[in-house]
Amino acid sequence: MNKQASKSKKILLILSIIIVILFSIFSLSCFLIYNKTKLDLDKLTSVNNGVKVCSVNDNETNLYNSNRSIVEIETLPKYVIDAFVSIEDKRFFNHAGYDLKRIIKAGLVNLITQSKSQGASTISQQLIKNALLSNEKTFKRKLKEVVLSIKMEKEFSKNDILEMYLNTIYFGSNAYGLENASKTYFNKSASELSLNEACCLAGLIKSPNLYSPQKNYSNAISRRNLVAKTMKNLKKISENDYIQVVNSEIETNKHLSDNSYKQLAILEACQILNLTERDLINNKYTIVTYEDAKLQNNVSQINNEVISNCENTYFTNLDSVSIVLDNNGCVVSYFANSNFDLHNMKRQPASLFKPLAVYLPCLTHNILSPSTNLLDEEINYAGFAPKNADHKFHGNISVRDSLAYSYNIPAVKALDYVGLTKSRHALELFGFVLDNSDYNLSLALGSLKNGVKLLDLANAYSILANMGISKGYTFINKILDKNNKIVYEHQKIETEVFSPDDCFLMNDMLKSTAKYGTAKRLNELSLPVASKTGTASSLIGNTDLYNVAYTSNHTILTWISSIKDSVLPDQMNSSVEPTQINKEILSVLYQNNVPTDFVKPENVNKYPFDINTLKTSNIITTPTHNIERYIAYDYFKDLNSPQILTETNNLNLTVELSQFGAEIKVKSNRDCTLIKQTLNHSMPLKEINCNEDFNYIDRDIFKHNKIKYYLTSNHEVISDVVEIKPKDYLINSINNEILTSKKKWCV
Repeated sequence: MNKQASKSKKILLILSIIIVILFSIFSLSCFLIYNKTKLDLDKLTSVNNGVKVCSVNDNETNLYNSNRSIVEIETLPKYVIDAFVSIEDKRFFNHAGYDLKRIIKAGLVNLITQSKSQGASTISQQLIKNALLSNEKTFKRKLKEVVLSIKMEKEFSKNDILEMYLNTIYFGSNAYGLENASKTYFNKSASELSLNEACCLAGLIKSPNLYSPQKNYSNAISRRNLVAKTMKNLKKISENDYIQVVNSEIETNKHLSDNSYKQLAILEACQILNLTERDLINNKYTIVTYEDAKLQNNVSQINNEVISNCENTYFTNLDSVSIVLDNNGCVVSYFANSNFDLHNMKRQPASLFKPLAVYLPCLTHNILSPSTNLLDEEINYAGFAPKNADHKFHGNISVRDSLAYSYNIPAVKALDYVGLTKSRHALELFGFVLDNSDYNLSLALGSLKNGVKLLDLANAYSILANMGISKGYTFINKILDKNNKIVYEHQKIETEVFSPDDCFLMNDMLKSTAKYGTAKRLNELSLPVASKTGTASSLIGNTDLYNVAYTSNHTILTWISSIKDSVLPDQMNSSVEPTQINKEILSVLYQNNVPTDFVKPENVNKYPFDINTLKTSNIITTPTHNIERYIAYDYFKDLNSPQILTETNNLNLTVELSQFGAEIKVKSNRDCTLIKQTLNHSMPLKEINCNEDFNYIDRDIFKHNKIKYYLTSNHEVISDVVEIKPKDYLINSINNEILTSKKKWCV
């Protein structure tokens, strides 16, 4: 025991010596720094925090968030002060600028956990760091912080220090100071804050992004409850007050002053410079954006008016976003009307995915043209049985009209036709990164595991507006440092990702949507505008409404939802509210001019085709007559123009099905080629000589729903088209009955 006791005494002695040495070093360091470091009173009491964010048409550089009111501590309810002191520095009124107990406790925790998870900064130290020092994590900077805090405590009263702290602390959303934060989040003065709101703001400052009620509501609730619990434990509030707070929601100010654009510009600047938002603002950078301030004001007014009318009419909570991109990829307006962080939010794109994931890939691979007929009928793919929004079937309908009326069944069939691989490639070119589980036929309806960002959707349609050129999107033109030196300037990068031929055809079809389809409300403008509507649904109702409208100069996307209520009123419709907003935005954009139409590429032309042949054989051919009522016109790529059909002449093509395959017999008085056309492609099957008695069995048929055979000569169709349905035949032969319902579709 004596040896053990002696050993313990030695260890205790050594530790004591180490502590004395460390304390001596700390004291000496503090003494030296104390004598060298001056307290900058002017900088300490200055409230000129903020970041300069300039619109593209600003004549002067205006300091965003600089004209905030200063809160006087005497005007604040006691529970507001108690909330901040309780959670940030409960011994604030008793220490001299630093809390020795807190420092020792934090040091021991960090030593045991081998981390820097515990901080020990008092309110005084936080004020010194924010006003006078950098955020670097060094021992010297920490010593300066302590020394300056001690000096400050000698110059100012506790109330003065607390008042300066509350007027300079950062609350996120570019809100500096309690008064500005109170107006930003709750649209009221700090003197009017409730206990619930005070706890929310006090909890927010530890990490404004993590605990923002607009960005991370559940985190904000948990943090607010912790503040209230701490106040209760310190006997600053009663048990009843605590229960009332934790059972309350956080109702933030929805109709903020229009800072949504500026907030995203600040976020983009942070990413560009690899800085935190606090560092960006404290270092006095200037951000020059592409914002059109006049347009931004108009967009916010239009959006607010339509949304407010809906909320008052349907007694619901609505969230909305309106985005305007110019043809250079510059975000000229962005307005978010919501309590929530909508920038990083992902939503189901619904029918807005039809042109991107389905029809453009079909055009790219020459599978469809705008006038190709799709059979709108009841279908079922292994349990996936999509329905149209009107719960009707429309028979043979052109791709153009299928898109204009946003029918679901033709879109699913077309996706099955083009294949998921080609669809995936197209979506990646548009910039979407989806989950592997998304690649199934419900992709045609915009049904995704995680959804997509609204800005990414707008950017995808801007690629169509730019005839296949991807330019990305940006809020920022350039960034200047505090000496007005340019540290970043946006460089425009253009990449052709789709053919202008295919984009022109897609744009022309979506112009039909704006002319007579689901977005026909836009036709009143008499502008060359393309458009697409979309409605996302859940089991309980509609969740998201979209309209995207674009010209050769601008792309506009408006989205409406109800995040709080999860479902929208049944009376609201994508053809109405979001389309009306975009219509009014277009009216403002083009009140003094009309945008040029989409320029037709030289390889795309308008061709006549035979209506009767399309109806009877489902093949687009050139007319063989001059009867105008049986002739239609549409745009085609030259490489995919209507087939030339000539009259048959001593030709005899027959096809008979058996269990061995399709037996094909041909008698021709000219050299020709037998063509086999499946859903995936057309291919030459056999060359046939003049007057040859041709007999051939095609055994590769039973994996196809439908096959067409015909004869060509010099790339002209010279025979009737014979159609077979191998799978139906196979099923019929097995069941010994003819199935007349639920037949497979064809193109």
